[in-house]
Amino acid sequence: MKISELDIDHLTQNDVLTLIDAEKHPQHILEYQDIVNQIQQSLVLVSNTYRCTVEDKTRHIIYDFNIHSTPISTHFSIGLMFNENKYHLIRLDFGDNLRHTNNVGTSNETVIVGSHAHFNAPSGKYSLKNVIPIGDFNEFKNLKKIKDVLSKFIDYTNITT
Repeated sequence: MKISELDIDHLTQNDVLTLIDAEKHPQHILEYQDIVNQIQQSLVLVSNTYRCTVEDKTRHIIYDFNIHSTPISTHFSIGLMFNENKYHLIRLDFGDNLRHTNNVGTSNETVIVGSHAHFNAPSGKYSLKNVIPIGDFNEFKNLKKIKDVLSKFIDYTNITT
């Protein structure tokens, strides 16, 4: 399945999983120097957060990386985002005291505390979206440090240079 064949504004859960799996077998691989150049050109510090992105212009995917430079070194996010609609295909948010409310305004409203994952979620901070606790993913559940998560994220999405 090609991303151009999908309506990225209306993905099913199966579409999301297929696209994540496609990251494991890319037909187009970014050049290492292009990745380095994009990181150097996009790296900024905004509101105590270091942010940088790498865009795969062929596949219309943005690799979005944030490091929150608070006194707590275990607060950070990493993800893959579509550049057309700014939806995260997958984003992992790490932090023990993070709070997210699923099913807002319904009888199933639930508060998720701690690290969590977003799948096919809008990027806006106040957009309604549901998350899955990191503890539900064997690959990530015992990780707290950015270098460990980055290594596992690269394995999970099979990002290669």
